[in-house]
Amino acid sequence: MTCPPAVLLRTPEKSLAPMDALSDVLRVVRLQGGVFLHAEFTAPWCVLSRIGPEDCGSLLEGPDHLVLYHYVVEGRLAAQIPNGNPVEIVAGEAVIFPHNHAHLLGSRLDLLPLPAKQLVHVSPGAGLGVIRYGGGGERTRIVCGFLGSDRLGGNPLAESLPPILRFDARDGSAAAWMRSSFEFAADEIAAHRLGSETVLAKLSELLFVEALRHYVEALPEQESGG
Repeated sequence: MTCPPAVLLRTPEKSLAPMDALSDVLRVVRLQGGVFLHAEFTAPWCVLSRIGPEDCGSLLEGPDHLVLYHYVVEGRLAAQIPNGNPVEIVAGEAVIFPHNHAHLLGSRLDLLPLPAKQLVHVSPGAGLGVIRYGGGGERTRIVCGFLGSDRLGGNPLAESLPPILRFDARDGSAAAWMRSSFEFAADEIAAHRLGSETVLAKLSELLFVEALRHYVEALPEQESGG
């Protein structure tokens, strides 16, 4: 069965009041997040990505559920889950996988993918990984992060999230802080600065909450609880 297309979320100029459905999710789901990887790819390239708790370092201790995201700092990429349609993500956008599906990322998705885990180099003591891979063409830089939660199931809104959320942070009031934050994250990881894991953890949480808030705002009133 073909999966539904990704949902595109744009940051509005003025934030709306939080809806009951979002409040319910945030009340019952304890979020723990982190940024764990800075990647520089050059076309052509294609990787297969999925994370487990063992990939999240010391920030998470046995979460029941993981959410993975990739924020594009520079360039562009295509993303696709099994049986789904490819989605193009450009600089200033993030692609979020609420249900932690395995997925392809690449400049071209018809290439033979390499498991992303095989390409990661971790700086001793820093715990943050770096990938540099590709054929030498157009460059794409991304920051990869995760969220762990005690539970995502049991809440109708959380369970109904699409397999891919595409969050556009290029426009609106949140754009400036989100762009600068992720550029900071990329620099922190690339420089292997000690202690940056804890600082960057909150960035993942804020991204997911912001994306979820705009997803709720886009729902019909009867579905959002507004």
